[in-house]
Amino acid sequence: MKDDEAFARDREEFERLLAEEPRPRRRWIVVAATIAGAAVIAIAIAISIGGLGSSQVSAAPGADRGATASPSSGGPDATPTPDASATPPASNPSPTPDPDNDEGAAEADARETLPPEELTDPVAVDGGPIVSVGSIESVTGEAVLPGEVSGPAVRIAVDVENTTKKPIELTAAVVTLYTGADDLQASPVSKPAGKAFPSEVAPGEVARGAFVFELPEDRRAGVRVEVDLSLSDPLIAFEGDVG
Repeated sequence: MKDDEAFARDREEFERLLAEEPRPRRRWIVVAATIAGAAVIAIAIAISIGGLGSSQVSAAPGADRGATASPSSGGPDATPTPDASATPPASNPSPTPDPDNDEGAAEADARETLPPEELTDPVAVDGGPIVSVGSIESVTGEAVLPGEVSGPAVRIAVDVENTTKKPIELTAAVVTLYTGADDLQASPVSKPAGKAFPSEVAPGEVARGAFVFELPEDRRAGVRVEVDLSLSDPLIAFEGDVG
């Protein structure tokens, strides 16, 4: 009887132990799972950190290349090294003067001048008008514009008679007065008012212009009146004394 009771107690103890054994196992399993999870997280963090470091390292050469592409203007690399094999550009040769053009320019500068006539004699231009000094009168000049001087002056009237069959343009006609052996050019005066040539003179008509110049009394001997109708016409000159 005692053996049966002892056996029963041993069996109950054994069954109790069997019933309690899974609990520690479950705890160890939970602990092991926790440790494994922590290890996985640690590995993931390590991989992430390693990848970030690799990207930073790989970005560094790119930054260096960018810095190399834009050298400092003050550094020695700012000046490019000349290529010895490069052929220097050919310079454009200076144009050779054309002697024909030079002669044409010289001819333009050397305008034809007809032999001077007396102040009272008309001058006939070949194929053109007849030009004459209509009158010369003494006046008192009045300074109006800067550079003009009031004082003794002369007013010279010049006539242009058109003996051709076409109108003669006078818009570019100029009258100039020279005085003395040194051919000093007399200065024009605004007043008393002169009269410019009309723009043209019709065939068979006479156009008159009046021009006022400073001319002191002591420079009225040996004057020259020069008439320039246009670049295509010769220069016309009249010489004499002004009383």
